[in-house]
Amino acid sequence: MAAAAIAVVVAVVAALIWWTSDARATISTPAAAPVPSLKLAAKVPDALHELWSTPSAKTTQPLVVAGAVVTGDGREVIGHDPASGARLWSYARDLDLCGVTWVYQYAVAVYPDNRGCGQVSTIDAQTGRRGPTRTAYADAEVTLSSDGTTVLSAGDSRLELWRSDMVRMLSWGALDARIKPDVPQDPLCRLVSAAASSSQVSVLEGCPNQADMRLTMLTPSDEEDTPKTKFQQQPGVSVDSDARVIAVSDTTTALYIPTPKPTVNVVDDTGTVTASTLLNQQVSPHAAVSHPGDLITWWTGDSVLVFDANQLRYKYTVAPSGSNAPVGPATLMAGELLVPVTSGYDVFNPETGAGVRHIDLKRPPSQDPVIPAVAGSTLLEQRGGTVVALG
Repeated sequence: MAAAAIAVVVAVVAALIWWTSDARATISTPAAAPVPSLKLAAKVPDALHELWSTPSAKTTQPLVVAGAVVTGDGREVIGHDPASGARLWSYARDLDLCGVTWVYQYAVAVYPDNRGCGQVSTIDAQTGRRGPTRTAYADAEVTLSSDGTTVLSAGDSRLELWRSDMVRMLSWGALDARIKPDVPQDPLCRLVSAAASSSQVSVLEGCPNQADMRLTMLTPSDEEDTPKTKFQQQPGVSVDSDARVIAVSDTTTALYIPTPKPTVNVVDDTGTVTASTLLNQQVSPHAAVSHPGDLITWWTGDSVLVFDANQLRYKYTVAPSGSNAPVGPATLMAGELLVPVTSGYDVFNPETGAGVRHIDLKRPPSQDPVIPAVAGSTLLEQRGGTVVALG
């Protein structure tokens, strides 16, 4: 009788655990067959028209991962065929997504719990099967970004850098519980803007009793919660000035400073400004960056600045031409630079910035930037909360 009672209790407890578990609340539908690799486009199309579109409010750019176009909307992450938009695999939970990004062959889906947006699942984009996971304390809202080898999750008070196996390489900011009580806690600063490479995280912070922001450069060390730090004050740059970190390449940072004149500063790992580029006007609050090939491009609101990813060396600017102005950053296709403009795409030589030709395309009016990407011979655009495929 005792053994029977114990068996019943164990069964009931197991059933309760399963009933309330994340596993029961997860619906994973892997791909029927491995997603084939993409073939590089032989040339840029002479004309473009819409092939398909789908909601993707939880991505900030088109995600092309292991041959699939990955979208995130509501509670669901979906891998699509680039040419047709057909659903290849899907992954969903009983919670709304915080965001979706990528690293190597994985789509990275971040969901919330009572500790913030810190429940992370990866999905192998070639098979749709689940990969490494992690969970951690995080802000209620986070911004996700990736250089393809690491993932940065940044909120107002805390950030983390993850490897492809979801091991935390670096953390900075607030904690819900002190891990090392004997280590003094730094004053809590607001994390205003951040970007990362696999070697360094750069973050603009607004700290208590400091009128100016500081640029904090974080390098992974033996302990993830005690990174190596370098601070550079930004005189005259207040927290509400709209300054931001544009990009990080290796240990070099591109930083937008709006005062006294709008300027892009390139800062090395010692905090030294190695180059500056003056801008004609303040940038849009919706300014966006892309990382096509060995370039980094930054859309300011009406122009695109193009940098060599090596040391973030400035190359040239694609400026408005008449009534035709850039509406987002650039991408590369078949060795040519494609910049989305008001009436379609302008095509440029990526090395010199010389114009090659124009491709007409009509888009609905929108205040959102157009973020392009390429999947084989398919051109993709993130337009606000929608991903659109063109061919």
